[in-house]
Amino acid sequence: MSTPWLTAAELAALGLPDWPGSEFRSRAKLVALQVPSRVREGRFGGGGREYDTAALPVGVRRALLAHQVQRAATPGQAPEQVPTAVATRPASLAEVPADKRPPSKAEAACADARLALVNHAKTLATVEGGMTHAIKRLVRDLAEAAVPEPLLEQARIAHQRPRQAGAPEGVPISERTLFRWVGDHRKAGWWALLPAPAPKRGLGAVADDVALVLRRYSSATGAARNLTDVARAITAELGRPFDEAPVLYERARRALPKLDKTALIKARHTGAERAAKLPFKRRMTDGLAPNDVWVIDGHTFKAKVRHPDHGQPFAPEVTLAIDVATRKVVGWSVSLSESTIAVGDCIRFSVATHGVPGIVYSDNGSGERAKVFDCPVVGLFARLGVEHRLGIPGHPQGHGLIERSWQTHMLRAARRYATYQGGDVDDRTLRNVTLELEREQRALKRAESGGEVVRLSGKVPSWQQFIGDVAQAVHTYNAEHRHRGLPKHAEGAAAGRHLTPDEAWAAMLVPELQVMLDAGALRTMFRPSVLRVAQRGEVRWLNQHYYSPDLMQVDGEQVRVDYDIHDGSRVWVWTPGGEFVCEAVHSAAAGGNAIPYFPVSAVQAARERRVQGIVKRRQAQIDTAERELQAVLPAPAAEFQIPGFQANDLPAVEIAERVERIEPSTPATLAGGRPSVFDSAADRYEWLMQHRAAWSPEDAAWLAAYAASADYDGLRSYYASRGLAWPDDPAAFNAAG
Repeated sequence: MSTPWLTAAELAALGLPDWPGSEFRSRAKLVALQVPSRVREGRFGGGGREYDTAALPVGVRRALLAHQVQRAATPGQAPEQVPTAVATRPASLAEVPADKRPPSKAEAACADARLALVNHAKTLATVEGGMTHAIKRLVRDLAEAAVPEPLLEQARIAHQRPRQAGAPEGVPISERTLFRWVGDHRKAGWWALLPAPAPKRGLGAVADDVALVLRRYSSATGAARNLTDVARAITAELGRPFDEAPVLYERARRALPKLDKTALIKARHTGAERAAKLPFKRRMTDGLAPNDVWVIDGHTFKAKVRHPDHGQPFAPEVTLAIDVATRKVVGWSVSLSESTIAVGDCIRFSVATHGVPGIVYSDNGSGERAKVFDCPVVGLFARLGVEHRLGIPGHPQGHGLIERSWQTHMLRAARRYATYQGGDVDDRTLRNVTLELEREQRALKRAESGGEVVRLSGKVPSWQQFIGDVAQAVHTYNAEHRHRGLPKHAEGAAAGRHLTPDEAWAAMLVPELQVMLDAGALRTMFRPSVLRVAQRGEVRWLNQHYYSPDLMQVDGEQVRVDYDIHDGSRVWVWTPGGEFVCEAVHSAAAGGNAIPYFPVSAVQAARERRVQGIVKRRQAQIDTAERELQAVLPAPAAEFQIPGFQANDLPAVEIAERVERIEPSTPATLAGGRPSVFDSAADRYEWLMQHRAAWSPEDAAWLAAYAASADYDGLRSYYASRGLAWPDDPAAFNAAG
């Protein structure tokens, strides 16, 4: 019978006769007896050195053998409590090796169960005379359920096989499996007993028809958005009955989790929608100070207000600049639409009230990436010494700090209006308000000709009210909103609450580092600039000419032209190096060199371009609608016949000559030269007024009705200018003229 190898602590814990009871004295006696030792195998096998008990004195060996036999024969004794070479699992996940992944609870339970069987086999080996006999006995006992119930339950967990109905209570583990577990544990310890991870089944592991459904479903096209529709389409393409589509759908739905979720998202989504579903990086702002970085963005206000020019309802544009470090709105502006003017005005307001920033971060909108900002010579950011960073097109998550803030200030302001049209609006309420505003516009259109007074709807706020509400929303956000991205108060009445943007600005701002511009610098700096060439005392801007005799000093040279967006009467000319040249006036103004005409400011020019774009888009819609009224030409006849002869009787050249001599047909007319059909009521009226002798009784009644209609009223001045006006007294002439 083989003898085990035990450590000094294990021998001391057995309480053997004539053997020390402490680990220190046990180790000292083993060294004194010169018992052979070795390093214990296995990373988690207990550590230290173990000693060959076969070299112990005879009395100690007999006591040790009797103790082992008694332990093995005691029913219900857990094998892992036997002190014979007991293997243990790691104490915590802190002991996870660098090349191992933390196991799941089920995997760890399986490894623990296998470890219990390994320990039991090692214990039996001391009784059975070797590991081979111990494993054979353990296999037999497990199959016959001749081991304690706790060990049998551990065997079921370790075996990882489902129990079948009617199967014996034992666990059929093979000798080869137990030998493998013992060998794996000797080599790598507890980690080697973990079950192998189940391989992830890919698309090729499912049926071909299900693979076709999943492959087509992994697309961003409209036909692949719905799994049911895809299953129906594949069923039809495979020539199967349509009643099999639900079965194919269920099979595909169960196989869907087998796909790689990241790859599926990338296949079914693009742009910002894809980025919103994939992992992202959080931008930390802890190391930033006020005015280090500003984020600027435009937002279409989610409610309609009165237009400042014509009063019709429309959705204006709001532009904000937010300081990243403090989340404070440092500047804002409102405009009719997104434009460089709106962005420039927001930057002007921000710089005037809070100083010059280091970096301005914006998206790639048309209002933010114009040359008026980014030109290295005349650009506003270049003159301010500000670095302009642009986000990735189609990825607003990059400047999500300002995108999220719209919900806190501008959406709350828009919800106060009855014309609110955000995503959470009640559909019926929005429809009723829209219909009311449409009725108002139709009434205003009728009032242009009738002259009646129209009472405007009180649900649409005025432009002045809108500006005041935007200013109040910004003030409320800065002064009262406790931002979750800001630190908390450490003490005081607000202890434990987050700072507001105003409080963060006051706490973090270093006035000595704040760069403020005086009024003169602001006026000069925030005039947009363009590069032009001076020619014969003139520079050209917005198709207007500006004149000054001093421009001859830089004749033929490139100059920088500063202009005021609200005043087109003059410009200021500088050299590219920054030397002032002159102030040039509009050619039509006093001191100019042209016949006077009205100068056009940049604001007016932008307004005209905007109106032209709106008219162009609406005209395209009108043209498309009018095409529906155009008559469809009939299909040409199968054969073209020339009256009076047969085509086979003449040569081809003579046929062509006769076809050319045929006169074109004239419009159909009735007797007396009266057209059978008039293109419009106005054409009929003109013809009848010019041919009074051709009137019929029906014509007289029709003329009287037409003269009382709104169509005639709109063309009254036109008819009067041609002498065709309807008389106040129709009896002045009779129906026969």
